[in-house]
Amino acid sequence: MSEQPRGEIPDLQNFNQRKPTHLTNLHHFPSALFPMARPLASPLQWRQLHQALSSKAYASRHGAQACTARAVTNSNTTILKRPFHTTPSRSAIRPSRKAPSVRKQLRNDDVFEGPGGLKLDRDGFWNAYCGAHVEPTMVEFKQFTRQLYERFTHVMPPGVNMATFASVGEQLIRLSHSQGPSASLVRSISIDVDAVYRIAIILGELQTGRYIYQWALTGCAKANSRRALVDLVSRYMQTKNVDIYRDNEYIARVRDLALKDEFPHAIMLYAELLIWRGENAQAARLLEQKILPYLQPTRIRPPHWEDIMLVDKFDSPWRMYAVAVEKERGLEGIQSATRRAALEFHDPVAMTDYAVTVLETEALDKYETYESFMAAAALAGHSPACFYLANYYYRISQGEFTTEAERNAKQREEANASRNTWLRPFEPITNWVYTVFNQPMDRKTYRMLAMDWYELAFDKGNNEAGYILAMLFREDGDMEKSREIYDLTAKRGLPTSLSKKSLVEMKDKWEDRTFNPGLPPKLLMIT
Repeated sequence: MSEQPRGEIPDLQNFNQRKPTHLTNLHHFPSALFPMARPLASPLQWRQLHQALSSKAYASRHGAQACTARAVTNSNTTILKRPFHTTPSRSAIRPSRKAPSVRKQLRNDDVFEGPGGLKLDRDGFWNAYCGAHVEPTMVEFKQFTRQLYERFTHVMPPGVNMATFASVGEQLIRLSHSQGPSASLVRSISIDVDAVYRIAIILGELQTGRYIYQWALTGCAKANSRRALVDLVSRYMQTKNVDIYRDNEYIARVRDLALKDEFPHAIMLYAELLIWRGENAQAARLLEQKILPYLQPTRIRPPHWEDIMLVDKFDSPWRMYAVAVEKERGLEGIQSATRRAALEFHDPVAMTDYAVTVLETEALDKYETYESFMAAAALAGHSPACFYLANYYYRISQGEFTTEAERNAKQREEANASRNTWLRPFEPITNWVYTVFNQPMDRKTYRMLAMDWYELAFDKGNNEAGYILAMLFREDGDMEKSREIYDLTAKRGLPTSLSKKSLVEMKDKWEDRTFNPGLPPKLLMIT
């Protein structure tokens, strides 16, 4: 499905909108319909009118003390002063109606820009619909219904057959191309709004799928779909210029889902919000009581709908807890939390962090411990761990760190030195036995091992690993393979940590085998 050619994405700015009921072309009206022009306002009245319509006046009326501009009449007669003992009229204390330009500016102040340039309201909702023709999308969906159904079984609601999937999908497409989202429209498709949201996620693969998904995200969140509500508020919190201290109805719903219903994804989201707001003790307590006791160590990534991290939208629960504890209890707290997550629960992110902290100690076996935990995190699929481990093995191959064989030989020498004199003649035999059953790796083997981990890290989206891998193939003389990986890395994005000058020089001299600058040290970090 994803390999099918895509068409032009419709322009959201040109959605079909209802024409305004008022007419703006004044020359179409007969002159008899218009009254005679009003007399000019006096300078005092003009200043009062300007203050009433300006944005500054709006701010002052909504500040600590509201003020109301004096009304401007159609005559130049002097306004009589009201006796001080009379009761003020209701119109005197009501804020004056703002000009259309001012009201438009106020509306624009409450609009945020979402993913792909979508215009969101002040609560994070997309209240528009797709203005493209519905028939091409409907034809595309009918053509690939079976493929979508079979490909996304991990997202599909339980018990939904292909006929139901096709029916819900067609209704979502038609509604999202005809009118704005609402809770009633979503419920008209099915009362199981969570199932509707799941199917909308699958429809995101279509040509106009991003608009179908955004329509369903807003409608399902309004209809109280728990997962849709969490996804929407999570996006809202990440949106630029959002005031995270401002509560709204939907943040309150997430709080209720977390504290009353104990919905795990809502707990994670609300804990993240508390950390952002500086309420670290409450966030740590919430995670410690409601999330951490129920985590189970696993080497298999959980299904899409059960992933506590919302497919990497959240940090690891242990990392989030460590951040909250660090801000509340300091460095000692975060080290304790990270160590527990790494040793007891084998959390990949925690194991990576723990391996990094071990290098900062003076322990004699710190490199062995580093390799052990970093390898475990890498085997669990953690992309940064794959990259760090690859760099570590490459630097061993270059002689920067000792190999395992060298470390073991040193330990055997120390052990032999402590033995009694009568046992020393047997040292050659013990060394031979150790070598037979523990074949050591030479530095060339470490380089090959590093390339394997670079390739895995690159497959997981690490472009720095791709750039290094391309240069290593170039050093080996495999120019075709190196050019292939370099082109793919350049398409995804070359490392931003390197200067543009060095990147351009390397690109221009890639085919020149006499030019061999070596791997950039900036990319070879292990922490």
